Amino acid sequence: MSIYQVQNKWGDSPLQQGGIFVLGSRSNQDLVDININSTDGGKTLTGTITYKGEGPIGFKGVQVIGNNYKVEYEWSNTWNDGGNWVIGARDGQNVVALKVSAVENTKDLKGEVTYEGEGPIVFQGKETAGSAYEVQNQWGGPNSPWNPGGVFVLGSRDKQQPIALDIKSNDEGQTFTGTMTYEGEGPIDLEATFVMGNVYSVQNKWGGPWHSTGYFIIGARENQRAVELKVSSENEGQTLTGKMTYKGEGPIEVTASTVDKLTTV
Repeated sequence: MSIYQVQNKWGDSPLQQGGIFVLGSRSNQDLVDININSTDGGKTLTGTITYKGEGPIGFKGVQVIGNNYKVEYEWSNTWNDGGNWVIGARDGQNVVALKVSAVENTKDLKGEVTYEGEGPIVFQGKETAGSAYEVQNQWGGPNSPWNPGGVFVLGSRDKQQPIALDIKSNDEGQTFTGTMTYEGEGPIDLEATFVMGNVYSVQNKWGGPWHSTGYFIIGARENQRAVELKVSSENEGQTLTGKMTYKGEGPIEVTASTVDKLTTV
């Protein structure tokens, strides 16, 4: 799994904010090529991807919620679990093509992305540290089923997971304030400002000024912002449990597991 801070460019415009993509599912093998497209408006994406040291393998991604896709890989005529990816960062406008390759001697990706109803635009994805979680939600009581809740990015440090977040929005999800705690530390203040989709620019403060600390993905629904998130961990940030609230609803249960599960095949 890799988290990419994306910038886009069209025509003669300068590079613009393109949100956060979460791509790949192997903890020890980098992506070097993605060539996928959709014929149904972004509900499914098919094509090939390539991990470092291998040849291309078949790819199939099925939209779960918003910009979140359940992915499978194909080799030797069998399909295999490819994890959960975040492909796109806009509300209600799916990616219909992504054609990118690794920049030489880096883990960054560069190429083109196409959103539904548009032509291709430049894609520059810079790999960034962070903690991505596969989320499930439950509503209707303890015997109700759990439902896919998308992939959240809830930390921005390398090899240091968050173990608690207690944040709330007073402006319908445009900003969040509260506290978060990283493994091995005490709580620090958090401020998050909406950028696009479910992507937020985050600042933290501990004993002094505010520090810009990267980007989080908080929520996964289209055109319905999260307005509260209160979760904690009892296993050093490998899983988080608690409650969250989307605009216009009451609190729902949350369970979140790190998505960095799969290793080299």
